Formats: sequence, structure tokens, C-alpha cells
Amino acid sequence: MFRAASRRASAQAQKLAPAQRQSWTRSIYSNNGRPTLRPRYNNTNADLFTIPHTRHLTVAQKIRLKYREASKGVFRKNPILLPLAIFSVVGGIAVFAYVSYVEVTRVQPQYHKFPQQVADQLRTAVYYTEIDLNPPKALKAYKEALRIAVDMGMHPFSDEVLGIKLQVAMMLEKSGLVKPAVEVLERTKTEALNWIEEGRKAEAAAADKSKTGQAPVKAKISPENVQIDGLEEAEKQMKEMREFEARQRDRALKKVVGMEMKLAELYSSEYIQDEKKAEDAQVAAVELCLKEMHRRQSLGLPVGGGTADEGDSEAWLNMTEIATALAELADTYTAKGRSELAMPLYLRALEMIRVAEGDSPSCKQVVLLNSVASAMAGQAQVPAKPRSGEKQTVSREQTIDAARQWAQKAIDVAAQIQSPVRNEECDMTCVAATYNLGEIAELQNKLDVAQQRYTEAKFLAQGLGYEEGVSMAGEALKRLE
Repeated sequence: MFRAASRRASAQAQKLAPAQRQSWTRSIYSNNGRPTLRPRYNNTNADLFTIPHTRHLTVAQKIRLKYREASKGVFRKNPILLPLAIFSVVGGIAVFAYVSYVEVTRVQPQYHKFPQQVADQLRTAVYYTEIDLNPPKALKAYKEALRIAVDMGMHPFSDEVLGIKLQVAMMLEKSGLVKPAVEVLERTKTEALNWIEEGRKAEAAAADKSKTGQAPVKAKISPENVQIDGLEEAEKQMKEMREFEARQRDRALKKVVGMEMKLAELYSSEYIQDEKKAEDAQVAAVELCLKEMHRRQSLGLPVGGGTADEGDSEAWLNMTEIATALAELADTYTAKGRSELAMPLYLRALEMIRVAEGDSPSCKQVVLLNSVASAMAGQAQVPAKPRSGEKQTVSREQTIDAARQWAQKAIDVAAQIQSPVRNEECDMTCVAATYNLGEIAELQNKLDVAQQRYTEAKFLAQGLGYEEGVSMAGEALKRLE
């Protein structure tokens, strides 16, 4: 009976508090006839009574947790803004990387030879030349750069200082101020030529004195306090200075030739249209080249090119550049119908190109070969006027046949040139040479051959998209019909 009452009490307690069970059990024990409750511990489950310690999160863990909570559903809530933001960030990084790359690889090398103060002014000038064209501000910055360069002791005819002056002319031309650009080039050219001539005279005088045994007086040196080592060091420095000045004169003369050719371009432009001055500038450039070649040959120096400071570039024009100057003057003579003056220039330029290129011809040879053919064909169409007391040695038929051989030679040389050396210039010259062969055949009254050549030239021009060649060949075919 007592046991039944005990069981009923336990069942009732379980129904009243089923969720408040603890990890320890209650058992009924008899103490003087009265039931009591006391806990009975289980040694095997002692770990169940351990209260865990609270763990404190680190700052990184808190940030990670907040980021994880914030990132939940962010794409779902912002399906357009989120990709746009990511694209903007990636694009900004890419633009910054590209700007940095351009600054390191292209911009910095242009200014590394200038002092920092000069480079800062040049950056401003280039900005107002290339980015925001503003001639007054650009000119002011260029003048300030030149003033600082002179104050800091830079050579007045060095590549850097002359380069600034040429940049000024380029800026004026870009702004449409062609006449001021011509004035800058003319003044710079005259100053450089005067300095070169004075230096060459002094150099020649020193060489003559050394040959006659009279050493030139170089400096006033008091022998009391100067030792032998000091004299040798001074002599070495003066020798290096003379060599440096000689290289600077060569480099300045190279730039003067370029100025003359640029002046010819500006004089013949639509802004001035002075063909006489343009031709004079081209003639002056060619005369400077030939005169310098003769001087270098007499001194045993390389006729074309030459080592410059640190081997970074050539101090004097190479053979290809000299040939270009000759060919441009010859083109001017050809355009004016003065083939007898153009022929020697073309032949001399072709000889220089062949020497420079050796066994690897380029399209420059093809162009010159065709130019010789054109000049000969033009010369054959002009009645020869022999001078008094002279007989004509070359007949018209011989001149025409020689022109045909030169044009055919141009096509043969072009066939030997393969890519990547072969370019569009070769293809267009082949069209011109084929047209010239048709014109020569027409002069020889070989109308069938002429029609065949004109048709071939038109077909080649159509394949290249050379509209001028198509038009000229079409007109020639109509003329034959």
C-alpha cells in the first residue's frame, strides 16, 4: 500500500513538470518511517554538471560574422546595383593599372634626362599641347623650361634643349600657327649652324697647330702647385670634353637636316604655298648631307651613322636617312618635270639603300627602282636639247628601253620580298611599275602589250583597294580604245 502511494506520487510529479527534468535523479528513502527525497549522484556522468565558460570573439571574427550576416540576401535585394558596383571597382583598378603602366613605360623615359624642375614645366607644356590645346599656356611653360635648363647649365645645343625648341614648333603647327612655327625652326636652324661652323673651325685650327708642333694654349696653369697627376687628369678631361663637343655637333647637324626637311614641308603646305622656298630647303638638306659625308670620308669616319653617347642612338644620319633626303628632293624635281635633275639623286639614293640593306632588300629599293623608271620615261618624252659642241650620246629608244628594264627590275625585286618585310608599299609600287610598263609599251607603239599591262595594273589595284591606281589604269585603257 505504501509502495502504491509512492508510485502514484511519482507519476503525478512527472505529469506536473515533465520539462523540468534535471540531470540528476530523485530516489525515495525511508527515514524513521517517513519518505524523503535526496539527490543521488552518478560518478560516471560527472561531466554533465560542468558549466561551460563563455568564449570572447576576436575583432576579425566579429568582422567576419557581421560580413556574413550582411551578405545574406544582398544579391537578391540588389540584383542590378551589386554587379554594377563590382564592375566599377574592377574597372577603376584596371584603369589605374594602365595609367601606372603608361607612366612608367612611356612618360617617364621621356623626362628622365631632364632635371626635375625642367621636367615639371615640360609636363605642363605637353598637357596644354596634347590634352588641352592652349598655345599661350603651352608656350609659357616651354619658355620657362628653356630658362630653367639654361640656368642649370644644360648644353644649349644638346638633344634635350633642341628637342624643346622643336616641340615648340610642333605645338604652333598643331595650333594652325604655321608661320610662327617656321620662324622658330629658321631661328633654331641658324643658331645651330653658326655654332657648328664655329666649332668646326676651332677644331680645324687646333689640328693644324698640333701638326705644326705648336700646341694650343688650353688653360693658364701655374706650375708651382700643380703636380704631374693633376696635369694628366686635366688633359684627359679636356680630351673628353672635345670628343663630347664633336658628338654634339654631329647630333646638332643631324637635327638641322631634319629641320630643313620639315621647313620644306611647311613651305609647301596650304598655309604658305611657297614652292620656291620649299625646294630651297630640300636642296639645303641634301647639300648638308653630301658635305658632311665628304668631310667624314676625308677624316676616316663612318660616312653614315656613328656611335653616340652610351650607344643609345646614332650621332649622324645613317645611309637610309640620307637616301630619304635625296629621294624627296628627286621626287620634287620629278613632279616639276625636271627628270634630268632627279635621275642622279635617285641613283645615288638607290646605291646608299643597297649598301645599307645588303642582301636583305626592302620595299625602299622597290620604290626607288620604280622612281628611276618613271624619271627615265619622263625624260624620254621630253625632246633632248644637246649643249653646243656636244653630241647626244643616248637616243630616245635607248632611254625608253632602259626605263622598261628598271620597271621590270622593281617588280622582280618585289617578288623576292616576303612578309613581314613586305608591306603595302611594295604592293602599291608593283601597281605603279606595271602601269609604267604599259606606258612604256605605249611609247614603243606596242599597243597589245600596253593593254595587257594596263589591265594587269587595274586588276592588282582593285585587289588592293587602290582607287587611284584603278582610275589611272582605267583612263589608260579608255585612251587605247
